[in-house]
Amino acid sequence: MVKIAERIIPRKILDKYRSFPVTLRAAFWFTVCNFVLKGISFICMPIYARFLSEDEYGTMSLITSYELIFNIFATFELYLGAYQRGLLKYKDDTKNFEQTIVFISNILTVICFFIFMLLSKPISGFTGVTTALYSIFSVYFLVYTPYNCWLNKKRFEYDYKAAVIITILMAFVSNLAPIITLKLIGATANVKVISTLVIQILFCLPFWIKHLNFANVFRNKARTINYIKYALRFQGPLVFHSLSYYVLNQSDRIMIDKFATKADVAFYSVAYSFASVIIIFQNSLNQVLKPWRFQKLDKKGYKEVRDISNVLVIMVGAVIVMFMLLLPEVFLIFPESYHEALKVAPPVTIGVYFLFLYTLFVDVESYYGKTEYIAYVSTFCALLNIGLNYIGIKMFGYIACAYTTLICYALMSFLHFVFMQITCKKAHVEESPVDSKAIWGFSLLMLAIFGIADVFYGSIIVRYLMVACIVAAVIIFRKKIISSWKMIRSK
Repeated sequence: MVKIAERIIPRKILDKYRSFPVTLRAAFWFTVCNFVLKGISFICMPIYARFLSEDEYGTMSLITSYELIFNIFATFELYLGAYQRGLLKYKDDTKNFEQTIVFISNILTVICFFIFMLLSKPISGFTGVTTALYSIFSVYFLVYTPYNCWLNKKRFEYDYKAAVIITILMAFVSNLAPIITLKLIGATANVKVISTLVIQILFCLPFWIKHLNFANVFRNKARTINYIKYALRFQGPLVFHSLSYYVLNQSDRIMIDKFATKADVAFYSVAYSFASVIIIFQNSLNQVLKPWRFQKLDKKGYKEVRDISNVLVIMVGAVIVMFMLLLPEVFLIFPESYHEALKVAPPVTIGVYFLFLYTLFVDVESYYGKTEYIAYVSTFCALLNIGLNYIGIKMFGYIACAYTTLICYALMSFLHFVFMQITCKKAHVEESPVDSKAIWGFSLLMLAIFGIADVFYGSIIVRYLMVACIVAAVIIFRKKIISSWKMIRSK
């Protein structure tokens, strides 16, 4: 592979690339990887839209939403916060710690399976998820945790090569297979969801088999109990946060289904899927920079965290605005009946900016172990979102959900900022890890741009003038951008 790269890519460029720190190379490749994943999904999305009726597309989106919510209870998402923080806390015993995380997660999955079977009638009646489908979910939850532990460890170690190759391969096959099954078996939501899950299970299965021998978990009971206590104590409040977070993200579709139509669910889901490109972009950055941020906080490198955060906020904000302004042209790949989803594109897209912003504050809360604060804010914002959705859908239709979500994301970011300050004060942090004036000043600018774009979204002239202004700003401030880029490189 190296020799092939040297033949195709000029030596000067390769040398320049190799001079980048491993953190930057990892961030680059994980970002490329996630964009490839989303690119594959985008290519397949209009194909699914042509295979499936609008009602079936809406049903598919609802099943996916419920899958995400079930996953929280079935795994506690231990492979995220508790595992990532534990890699630092138990860095001398990561193998046994990881084995314990997989063990606990699998026990939770089995418990949730039996609970679902006991309460299958009311749960299936509300969600539409059958016992057969939940059985497949459960198998997926069992094998998904060890795969994610492996993936997060690779990110933590900046070992991106194997992680990128396997992730892209799994995405390619799991998106291609449903197209074939829809054609051969039938164009239904269940066929699409099940075929995707089966492929992902097959990819994740080897990682689960690797952890199947839980002998080490029982060999040292004191150590295992210590790991279990830590994981549940750390992740317990985050379960409420994750549930609230997903309710905040997914309740829109569920409530649109209850108070409007499945076709409206399909329109909203398509618009949100486009906005999720930006979520992929910012998640890629955060997944790689989160370990770096934890390490800098551990060494009290607050200025470095603050400087990089400022650069990221501006960069992500600029990408979001450009994406929002050019989105109507991208929508042309969809059948014309889906074009009305453009109505919700601006607020949904700008909402993603605040979704990114809150991660800067949450990482600090998480590092200092104040996960209960994270749960408080997320629960409050999720409940507020449900209330606003109920009122908004009845008064203005499904479009209201986009604006209520934007309001709740902005409020969530601000409240996490407040709790981050409280956390830092209690932890006796010497200086703030974020530049509050710069971040909130830029956030107000983002809201002003959104207001202008939302009013004139139907005018291609206004949109392209705004695009030209952004391009001009990049040219004018190119020296500042280049110096910021060099600052990131130096980290």
